[in-house]
Amino acid sequence: MDSDELADRFDRLARSTLRRVTAYCLRRTDETSAHDAVSEVYAVAWRRRRQLPDDEHQALLWLLGAARNVLANQARSQRRWQRLLYRVAEQPRPAPAFDTGVPDLDAALAELSEADREVLRLAYWDDLSHGDIASLLGVSAGAVATRLHRARQRLRPQLATLDIPLNDGEGKLAHARR
Repeated sequence: MDSDELADRFDRLARSTLRRVTAYCLRRTDETSAHDAVSEVYAVAWRRRRQLPDDEHQALLWLLGAARNVLANQARSQRRWQRLLYRVAEQPRPAPAFDTGVPDLDAALAELSEADREVLRLAYWDDLSHGDIASLLGVSAGAVATRLHRARQRLRPQLATLDIPLNDGEGKLAHARR
């Protein structure tokens, strides 16, 4: 494939996936950081355009995986920066904020590990199938099912104390989607 064909293919892919990648990032960080992450994702994709999967769905999963890595790098960088600021200011660290739009759900999610929150976000906020989550996380679909089951089990007691139903009758977290 020559460079013009690669550029055209990349342009079509970027146009068809931009909303999904942006939404993925916006659900995980503030607006400014999300837009920075999206820019970095597509910069990485451009540099590695010859390695992008031909199938659009697989390419989307590749982009979401890249977004996950970019966001993780951003979070590590922010944590290092905050630790430095707190050492300088000698102030205690605030609890991390989660913005689901439902304060009680935010508090319940804050009690879970980052791994549990991530698998729940992928399943319920991003509406990915077990196979897609498995591809994104680099694990088997069975492992995804197990992780989701365990995350829901760990979330259930927090939601019960807050009087939030875990299931809306269709297997989805109540109030979890925006």
